[in-house]
Amino acid sequence: MGNTVLTVSVRKLVEFATMSGSIDSRFVGSNIMQEGTKTHQRLQNSRGEDYQKEVHLAMDMPVGAYVLHIEGRCDGIYSREKQTIIEEIKTTSRELSTLTEKDFPSYWAQAKMYGYIYGKQQKLDLIDIHLLFAKRDSLEERTFIQSFTLEELESFVETTLAEYMNFMHLIMENKYNRNQSIKELSFPFPVYRKGQKDLAKAVYKTIKEKKRLFASASTGIGKTISTIFPALLSIEDGKAEKIMYLTAKTVTRTVAEDAFRLLMNQGLSFKVVTITAKEKICFQDETRCQREFCSYADGYYDRLKEGLREIISNEQLIDRGVIEAYAHKHHLCPFEFSLDIAMYADAVICDYNYYFNPKVKLQRWGEFHKESIVLIDEAHNLVDRSREMFSAEISKSLYLHASRILKSGDNVLYLRLKAVNDIMLVWKKELIAQDTFVIDEKPSHLIPSLTEAVEECERWLKVNSSGTGYEEVLSCYFEMQSFIRVMKDYNDSFKTIVTIYKSEVMVKLLCLDPSSLLRAITKKSYAIIFFSATLQPIGYYQTLLGGEKDDYHIKIETPFEQEQLKVFASSISTKYKDREASIPSIVKTIISTFHSRKGNYLVFFPSFEYMLQVYESYKAIVHQENVHTIVQEPIMTEDERDRFLRFFYPRSEDTLIGFAVLGGIFSEGIDLKGDRLNGVGIIGVGLPKINLERNVMKDYFQEKGYNGFDFAYVYPGINKVQQAGGRLIRSEEDTGFILLIDDRYFSSKYNSLLPMEWKPVQPVTFK
Repeated sequence: MGNTVLTVSVRKLVEFATMSGSIDSRFVGSNIMQEGTKTHQRLQNSRGEDYQKEVHLAMDMPVGAYVLHIEGRCDGIYSREKQTIIEEIKTTSRELSTLTEKDFPSYWAQAKMYGYIYGKQQKLDLIDIHLLFAKRDSLEERTFIQSFTLEELESFVETTLAEYMNFMHLIMENKYNRNQSIKELSFPFPVYRKGQKDLAKAVYKTIKEKKRLFASASTGIGKTISTIFPALLSIEDGKAEKIMYLTAKTVTRTVAEDAFRLLMNQGLSFKVVTITAKEKICFQDETRCQREFCSYADGYYDRLKEGLREIISNEQLIDRGVIEAYAHKHHLCPFEFSLDIAMYADAVICDYNYYFNPKVKLQRWGEFHKESIVLIDEAHNLVDRSREMFSAEISKSLYLHASRILKSGDNVLYLRLKAVNDIMLVWKKELIAQDTFVIDEKPSHLIPSLTEAVEECERWLKVNSSGTGYEEVLSCYFEMQSFIRVMKDYNDSFKTIVTIYKSEVMVKLLCLDPSSLLRAITKKSYAIIFFSATLQPIGYYQTLLGGEKDDYHIKIETPFEQEQLKVFASSISTKYKDREASIPSIVKTIISTFHSRKGNYLVFFPSFEYMLQVYESYKAIVHQENVHTIVQEPIMTEDERDRFLRFFYPRSEDTLIGFAVLGGIFSEGIDLKGDRLNGVGIIGVGLPKINLERNVMKDYFQEKGYNGFDFAYVYPGINKVQQAGGRLIRSEEDTGFILLIDDRYFSSKYNSLLPMEWKPVQPVTFK
């Protein structure tokens, strides 16, 4: 461990050493960084010829067994004959007369660190520090001046480094223990399942070559451990520093935690943190991260170091329960605490949003993207999720409502919000003959009104942190900001959809093809692994997830024996026009199939409406005491979902039939092994409901040379079918059957899209 070089920025070093204060998430506006840059440039350009601006400073400092490489960029340096001035410029919205020298200790620490580095290199005895505060919205400025000898600065630097290294010794010790444990780590099972080693090798090769892999691996192969294990080996080899494990659902986060726990039980030393959404983990009834409203936010940074040190010293798998326990003990906001832990963790398990979504992704994590191996679980979900992330919509009613609230309160903001309402009202009057229409160009004429309204919202929100209209104005602000941001990304893969209904006008910037935006994000990371049991057809997913010609891809077939699964198909038309007529035949098929053998069954339907129609008809004629049913509700809490799944226990005397929806919470990500699930019925071919957006998508891909209907409807639909059928065979001991009910399964097109392990599909008519 001797002579290890640690690199840290001046800013990060002093911010950690001087950490104090409260969380304050009150509105500050999105243009602060831009305004700050302009103010910096204005002040720097006003200096004389003896002024150097944006001066890069760096120094290597031995600290025990380490060499700390410190670097940063000083705002300005005056080098005069008998005086050297280090200037740091900070912008603020506070009244300058309220500032004191004791405010913002981290700013002084940053300037003093620059002063020491420059003074040491130039062999100076005395250094003057100027800390200049400038108003963002005016030409006002105020400067505090302090003078230090080099010896005084050296004493300060030694204290600062000691504070920083006191914590970094723990981090480096953990890193050493991590690497040693990985060296001794072996695959956690006696043997690899069929195809499992091939997947692990492909993942390792991809990481070694810093590339992207699209892996379609059948259910039951053990994808999670087969991606995490080679990623760990790559970290020990020095190929990366962190694993980002991205998921779409809570249940798959649990699977990742279980995989890490298994490896930890075999000796792995690894810090893994799971990020839970703020709304779920917040200790307060109302999520308001301001010191006046939340004691966990008040003084948060005064207590954070102690909390970080204790949890990192004592815990390996830092899940929601662990975070909540330590957050209560140290009186810390659990959500912010989890984000701060992630800065020092070896692996982060979180939702796609935190990595991809421009509305919520975490800027503080940007620094470790380039050193991260990104494992994207159930990657088929990312196609529609990313379309949603990269789209934006504004609704006329929001601005009309907010402007009415503010009419008697703030006339300027009232007029700005009313202008947005009015420009959308023009559309309504001009296009009254249509309720929805699609245009190819971005609606640039909206930008001036939106930009002016955003700027006025910022002004108002900064001085009105609560009270009448605050939530309404904040909603307008975020909606407009998102819309303006998407306008900047708008290209030929977007369409503008305007919907008019009664007095409402909605304008949506619809992302049809997210590939270029996903590609730009994934290229920033060390290596990317997209994996799923249903990443087929691979060309479709590689196209939409931003793949390129030189990316790797692999298809791993099922590890299970053909005898474990039987697949049948019944020739009943479930096309939308035939659904009502199909209900009696479907009910008869359910009875003849699932009543004839004891066990647990799940039957999936293409919609709640269709499911309830069949269920009501079924219940009207079935009154057997030994046949039980359970029905998925449109909205279910996590406890209600768990209760639904607890009904699926091994049965020997009776039968349970669960009625659920394709593409819903029970059609993927759940694990009902052994006799907990004996058969699956799938009604229809999973096609999304025909609507305008899907049809626009169809036309777009058709123009691009693809089969538009397949891209918009067939491939997303058959993916839902494969996911639902994948609930059945989860281990070497599982057996069962799948019943496909739709006459389209007998066509060569749909039959060819089914997994190989489902073939041959046997036609059957149940009487």
